[in-house]
Amino acid sequence: MVESLEVDEPGNRRSSHSEIFFMDQEFSGEVDLFGCPVLVRKARRGRPEHVRTPENAKRVSMLFAIGRSVEAVAAAIGVTQPTLRKHYFSEVQQRQALLDRLEADQLAKLFDQSANGSTAATKALLDRCDDARTARFAAAVVKDRRQADKPAQKGKKEQQREAAGNVGGRFAPREAPSLLIQ
Repeated sequence: MVESLEVDEPGNRRSSHSEIFFMDQEFSGEVDLFGCPVLVRKARRGRPEHVRTPENAKRVSMLFAIGRSVEAVAAAIGVTQPTLRKHYFSEVQQRQALLDRLEADQLAKLFDQSANGSTAATKALLDRCDDARTARFAAAVVKDRRQADKPAQKGKKEQQREAAGNVGGRFAPREAPSLLIQ
C-alpha cells in the first residue's frame, strides 16, 4: 500500500500520497470479489466534532471573566460561535457572573494577605475599595444627569394639540373681533 517514504530529517518522515489517501481507512481482513482488500472507514467525513476539555473550559471562563466577547472567545479556542455556545453553554450564560466571581476571589486573597500583615496587600485592597466607591458614585451622578436633562416626554396626541396651537402665518387662526361696547 505504501509506495515510497521520503525522509527530511532523521526520525521525521513525510507521508506518501497513498498513506494520506488511506489515512482514515483500515483493512477489515476481508477481500472483495476481485481479491482487493476491503477498506473500512474509521472516521466520518468532515471536521471532527469539538470535544470539551477541562483546559478549554478554564480558558473560556477566564476569557469571559476578563470581559471578552463571545466572538473573541470562540476565535481564541478555535471554534465557531455556535460550537462555543453548544459545548460551553453554562460559561456563555454566566459570563457576567464570572467577572464578578473572579473579582471576589481576588479581593478575598487580598484580604487574607492583608490580615496576615502584608502592607502591599492592604494598600491594594484599599485602592480597590476606593475604585469601587468612585465607580458607584460616578454611576449615580451620570444617572442623575441623564434624568435631569430629559424633559418629561409627551404623548402623540399631546404633541399634535401643541403643534395645532402654534400654527402661524397664513394658516394662523384669526383674532377675535373687538368688543362693540367700549
